[in-house]
Formats: sequence, structure tokens, C-alpha cells
Amino acid sequence: MRDIQYEWLSQYLSVVRDPRPDAIYSVDAQLLTDQEQIKLLLLEYKHQIQGSKIDVAGTYFASSWRTVCAAMIYMTAMTDVRLDLSPTNLRIQIDCGNGYPQLLFVLKSAAELAWPTGERTEWQRNSMEQFYRSLQPIMSAISAVTDLPLSQLWGQIPLGAEYYVNLLSGLFDEEQHREHLLEAYGALTKHINCSCFGLKRNPFDVKEIWLDDPYQPGEQTRMKPTCCLAYLTGDGYCYTCPKLSKQDRQKRYQEIQSAYSQ
Repeated sequence: MRDIQYEWLSQYLSVVRDPRPDAIYSVDAQLLTDQEQIKLLLLEYKHQIQGSKIDVAGTYFASSWRTVCAAMIYMTAMTDVRLDLSPTNLRIQIDCGNGYPQLLFVLKSAAELAWPTGERTEWQRNSMEQFYRSLQPIMSAISAVTDLPLSQLWGQIPLGAEYYVNLLSGLFDEEQHREHLLEAYGALTKHINCSCFGLKRNPFDVKEIWLDDPYQPGEQTRMKPTCCLAYLTGDGYCYTCPKLSKQDRQKRYQEIQSAYSQ
């Protein structure tokens, strides 16, 4: 077990201790279970990402929680103490300081808390389940104001959370620590009771469908489990979108390769 690496949380996961004074929007995360509050946030975010419908702000905002999930998994698996990452202890900020809208998760209290005592596997799973349950009402509120299925919103998180856990694992100097974090990922995601998400199926239990990677020829990339609605920002469908037909995906593949070869 190790100390919390706050610079990792800030640099890679957008979990910060200090609010940005010039943020264009700020709201307590615990208020986002209220449909009016979540709608106000999503309308502002829609404007910032130039979305044509509030739906895409909903999927993008749901997706942003992947970094908080990764932070929770990292602490649960690797650190001696923990931070409270539940919505009651977070403020959401939209910051455009880098020229693009970034969602930040600001800790209202950065107090380091002790982990529960007892059998390690049990309290780790319980801690993650409590976290997912705390997030579920926000996902339900997004679903209510966008009419998007809850499963589509939760489906924005798994591949991103896995990406960031893999990224964090590469920051450890010792191989045993890298392997431990990667091994913990499955237990802290796929083995969680689906009721924590308000679904009949765990969204982390994703069927892997591999595609040729147009950005890295000779490599493969995974199809997304659900559509992120990026096409509603004017960028077209993602190459990995599950909505694409085989023909449309091949066309998108060729478009990407052509753009990268210029």
C-alpha cells in the first residue's frame, strides 16, 4: 500500500483539491440528482461542446465520471488511506482555461480517511459498491432529462475507466504494483452487483468486440459498448461506435487513414 499520489489525480483524472477561480460553471455534485439542476449543467455543457441536443451533453457528462471511477479503483487497490469521492464531497466545474471545456471534480474536503477493517476483499468490494450506488441517482437524473436509457449512460464509463487504470498502472516503478492494480480492476468492476447501477446487468461486464485500428495500423481497438452521440457535435460517428454498419465502419476507417496519411 502507498500514499495517495495527488498529482496523478489532478493531471490524469481531473480530481483536484483546489477549485478553479475562473471556471465558467460550478455546482455541488450532490445537487445533480435534482432534474432542474442537472438540466442547467447539461445545457451549459451542451453549449460549450457545441452539441445540437442536450442528449450529447448527457453522454459526455456521464462519460466524465470514468476518471472518478478510475481514481476510486486506484485508491481501493493501492493506497493506505482514501478520499471521499462520493457526490456529497465533490463540486463539478466546467473550466475552459486550456481552450476547451474540461469537467473538473473538486474535493470539498481532502481529508484522508482510513479504510475499513476486516477481510480485505470484502471491504474493497463494499467500498466500490457504495461508490457506484452514490453515483446512480445522478445517472438516473441524466436519463430523466435526456430520455436516454440508463444503460447507455453507464455504458460510457467502462472502457474509459479501464484506460485510465492502465495509464496509472504504468506510472508505478515496481512491476508487482503495476500487476496488482491491473488485477484489482476486474474484481472492483466486473464482480460488482448490478443493482448498484440500477440495471439488470453490470455495465462493466462488456462483450469485447475487436476492430482494426485505423490510427495504429496492425493493431486492434475495441468497439464501444454504447453510442456516445459524438455525431451530435458535428464530428460524425466514432469509428468504434456500435451503431455503425460494417460498410459505414469501413468507410470511416478509410477516411481516418486518408486524413492521417496527409
